[in-house]
Amino acid sequence: MLLPLFVLFAVLRPGQGWPHSGPGADPALQCRAAIAQAERGAGIPAGLLQAIGRVESGRRNPETGIAGPWPWTLNAEGRGRFFPTREAAIAAVRELQGRGVRIIDVGCMQVNLHHHPRAFANLEEAFDPPANARYAARFLAELQSTRADWMVAAGHYHSQTPDLAQAYRARVQAAWPAEQARAAQDLALAGTRPPAGLSLSNRAERAAVLPSASAGRGRGLDAYRAAPVPVTGRQFALVPSGLIRR
Repeated sequence: MLLPLFVLFAVLRPGQGWPHSGPGADPALQCRAAIAQAERGAGIPAGLLQAIGRVESGRRNPETGIAGPWPWTLNAEGRGRFFPTREAAIAAVRELQGRGVRIIDVGCMQVNLHHHPRAFANLEEAFDPPANARYAARFLAELQSTRADWMVAAGHYHSQTPDLAQAYRARVQAAWPAEQARAAQDLALAGTRPPAGLSLSNRAERAAVLPSASAGRGRGLDAYRAAPVPVTGRQFALVPSGLIRR
């Protein structure tokens, strides 16, 4: 959801871009700043990666009221959870891995650790907003390069199963206009030009993913999500308070 204009003006000042987007900033702003930079660097249409981020990990910070993608988010065993800190999220992933769970989505853009085994050097990097957003941006750009349509690529970011991709694409399309408006306002307030480009966090030339077990079902983030599980079936629990987003 869009923040009120007075909040945006308090956060964004001319010539500064995202001044409160460092490690001590509101987590949602850390994600937003990282996604904005990765989006521009990968040549993704303004606001599209932000819209995907909102669909993947969006929430409103119960302490500040700031809305946006949440960096300390994971999804595993059909359940998503928000954590108050990166350390808490990392501990939860390690506990899951210790139990043999391998299909785990992490971070602002919910990159899957199993299907993207070389995306990050470690869990600390996986939950680093800039690293997470850069990898997701490269992956989305690669999807678009073989589909010639950004919205088709956005659907396939989630799944190549037609019904699942269509439902996910509809959610992204619903979120995109507000994010386009925000991106235009951010650029106007910052008074800057988009940067020339960014590299993958792991210095790779291409996003490294494991091949899908079944031909035609997709790869990467969309590969394991091709199973017929309704998009609206995800539940996100706020840890430790137990708030559920349906």
